[in-house]
Amino acid sequence: MRPNCLNCAEVLYPRDKYCGRCGQKTDIDRICIKELTREFLNTILHIEQGLIRLFKGLLTNPGKTAAEFVEGKRKTYFNPFTFMAVCVTITILAHNVWDPYINYTAPGQEVFEGKTETERADLLATNERLAELQKFSAKNMNWLEVAICPWFAFGLWLFYRKRKRNVAEITIAYLLFTAFGLMLFAVLISIPMHYLKGSWAYNPVFYTGLLLQALYAAWGLKGFFGLQTTWDYLKILGALAVIALIGFIPLTIFVTWFIYFR
Repeated sequence: MRPNCLNCAEVLYPRDKYCGRCGQKTDIDRICIKELTREFLNTILHIEQGLIRLFKGLLTNPGKTAAEFVEGKRKTYFNPFTFMAVCVTITILAHNVWDPYINYTAPGQEVFEGKTETERADLLATNERLAELQKFSAKNMNWLEVAICPWFAFGLWLFYRKRKRNVAEITIAYLLFTAFGLMLFAVLISIPMHYLKGSWAYNPVFYTGLLLQALYAAWGLKGFFGLQTTWDYLKILGALAVIALIGFIPLTIFVTWFIYFR
């Protein structure tokens, strides 16, 4: 009598190493300490190898790494969405430790001098909304950057349709570059920002971090689209600036409404 799969009860043949219905291995051993240890080490080593390859690729040649993934090397590299979650988690932990962002400071009493009761109430409400918006932005900055990846991918597709990359592929590439850029920002920029709070150098360091993220993304996109020249690199930077500016317009309208007209 032929054995059955322990998972789905499918009839197995002696030569079967995996179940033809559910894919489970046929030589399932009883759970023991040795089996648990082996499975744990296999899982950790598999994740570590893919993560290290992806990390190294994004550090040394991000465009080629993203292109290889979307063109079929799915087992070679770590899953992009899991990698994004890892990078955002590292970024959140780093920000919790170093707290690089300046908290909103309410205006002093001199601002309210000479104002009517109605004007004072409106000013207080406006400042409360400003504080609420600043707190939300600082807490969710990393996820917001990830959330706008499809917008940038769509804009890049419009600029580079002739490169035969679809929106989904560009989204994956831009997601990888954004996640890695966020982690680099957390490691290289958050610490000096923390110690420069209240200093004239705080804003220059912050905007330098944003610029480095943009430069890194443009470098990765240049390789991803198979572009070669410095002029191509500058054009990608220009395209990113245009896409950001167009997206900034509705964002500005929403923020203005939220602060002054809600």
